[in-house]
This record gives sequence, structure tokens and C-alpha cells, in this order.
Amino acid sequence: MRNVILLLPAILFAGAASSQITITGDDMPQPDVTYPLVNAAILDLSLGEISGANATWDASDLTALMDAPLTPVDINDASISAALVFNSPFNSEYQCDFYLPTELPDFGVDLGIPLEGFNNFYQTGGDAYAIAGVGLSAMGFDLPVTYDDIDEIIPLPLEYGETLSSTAAFQLDLTGIFTYGLSQSREVEVDGWGTLILPSGSYEVLRTRTELTATDDIFIEQLGEPFSIDREQVTYQWWGAGMGFPLLEITEIFGLPLTATFQDLGESSDVVNAPAANCFTPFPNPVKHGQQLQWEVPIGWTFIDGAGRTMASGQSNAFTVPNDVPAGVYTLRARDGMTARIVVR
Repeated sequence: MRNVILLLPAILFAGAASSQITITGDDMPQPDVTYPLVNAAILDLSLGEISGANATWDASDLTALMDAPLTPVDINDASISAALVFNSPFNSEYQCDFYLPTELPDFGVDLGIPLEGFNNFYQTGGDAYAIAGVGLSAMGFDLPVTYDDIDEIIPLPLEYGETLSSTAAFQLDLTGIFTYGLSQSREVEVDGWGTLILPSGSYEVLRTRTELTATDDIFIEQLGEPFSIDREQVTYQWWGAGMGFPLLEITEIFGLPLTATFQDLGESSDVVNAPAANCFTPFPNPVKHGQQLQWEVPIGWTFIDGAGRTMASGQSNAFTVPNDVPAGVYTLRARDGMTARIVVR
């Protein structure tokens, strides 16, 4: 459940808004694409404090600690029991696009059963990027559970100045073993747009700030007494067009950065071609300023920035990237509808 407000000052100044990007459902994670996330050490503690229009966040000194790639699994590959809940024409409210393995919170005690898997099921096609439910695998069976109140993470489309207030709740019950309930609230604000500088280059982004308050209610049969865990955190996320997961995510607890992940976008990354349902493959990609981008067959094409503006167009099978376009993610669109995401460094 959520309330969304688009703050008027963000749209009154056309000059300030002309360069910002808009994030839609098509820019969310795509099934069967591997996103090269890495856990990182944060050296600049001020990144969360920078906000506003046309901001610059310099995270070029991030130090990678461990690879943590994510590959969303197509909902059509879900187990039969999960598909009945999250991929059914008779249950559109909970229709999902993909799922991701995750972990139960650390309760500090042994649950007494081997957990074989725990998944979150995601929606990208509505007015929010959301988690509709979870799935637990244990002792050879699958147990899908819907959120009583769907967990809306960010509103879609996402624009500077927008806010979202959402609540979420579900309860997972393994009778005679354990019961786990989650209730939480999110306060989300798109508090900045501008340029994010990562070790791999610069990207045009929207930045969100999320205050999350959650309570985990747990009852473990072998302990005999229920207990609760309260959690509060602030998460900053930098979203780029076509990049799926945030390019950078920093979570703070008690005002101090606790965890950070970023996308390590190298030459071999799948992300630049993530929306691959109707695409072609220009190369090289990423490409540098002044470098020629090529593809196999001459076509009519348009080179578009994250704000939807045409930067160049032509009829050919090659294009030299202008030196005056900002680094970031662009769309190369053919007249027959084919598209490719292009990273300019």
C-alpha cells in the first residue's frame, strides 16, 4: 500500500528538469541477465549527503571486496507451486516477472530444519517496482507466500521530486517448526539527479533515499517463546536507464555506512544489452568518445540520451560517438524498432 506525491517545484523549472532522466519498468532488472554487482568498501562517507538537481557523486575510488552478481530468474522457470501463485492468469494482483534467491534474516538460532532456498518474487510491470511475495524451499517442498500488503520499493515511472510511502507485511508459517512474520514501512524520496562517477565511468542517474522501518516476529518451536527484531536503516540508491539494479547502493545504520554494492561495468558485462527482447548488437560496447560504433547491416538509426532527446541520427552501419556528449547510457534505436543500450565512457 502506498501514497505517491510528485513535488511541484521539481516540474516548475523546465531548465532544471531538461537534463534529468526518467526510469520506467523497462529499466528494471531483466530475467536471465547477469548484473555484475560487487560488494565494496566506502572511502567517501559524504555520498549520502549530496542531493538536489544536477548533482555529481564521485564514487570513483570505490574498492571492490567481493563479487556478488545477480541473475534474475524468469517467472516461467518457477516451481509449479510458485507458478500457481505468482504466474497465474487468475491472480493478476500477484503476477510477477522474475524471482531472486535471498536469505531469511539471521535470527541468531538454529531453526531446526535445513532451508534449501528462499526467494523474493518481483513485479516490474505496474506502477511500482515491488516484491509480491516469497517462496521457501525446505525438506523437499516449496511454500509460496504472498504479501498481505505488497512491498512497493520505488514508484514507476521514477522522476526527480517524487515521493512514496508504502507498507508491507506477510507471514510464513511452518506448523510445528517455526513462524516468521514481517511488517515494514518505507519512506522513499527521489532527492537528486545528475552524474554518478564509478570506477568504470560516468552515468546519468536518479538518486533515491529510502527510510526503512521493519519488525520481524519469530516463533521457533524448539525455543518455545516468540521474539521480535526491530530494524531501521536508510538506503541510498543511484538508478540508471536500462541498468536494472541500482548502479550504486549504500545502506546506513545509525548514520554510518554499513554496506555498499555497485555494478562493475566492464567490457564483458551483459548489462548494456539487458533489454534484449528486440535488439541488435553494435560494437564495441562500452564505447569511448570519438570512437566508431559499428553493426552489421546499414539501417536508419537514432542515438537517444536518457531524457529521450535525439543526439544524432543517420542511415548507415556505423556511427562515431561525438566528443561533446556526456558519458553515460544511451539508446541506439533502429527504424524497424530494434534497440541497443550503449555505454559511452
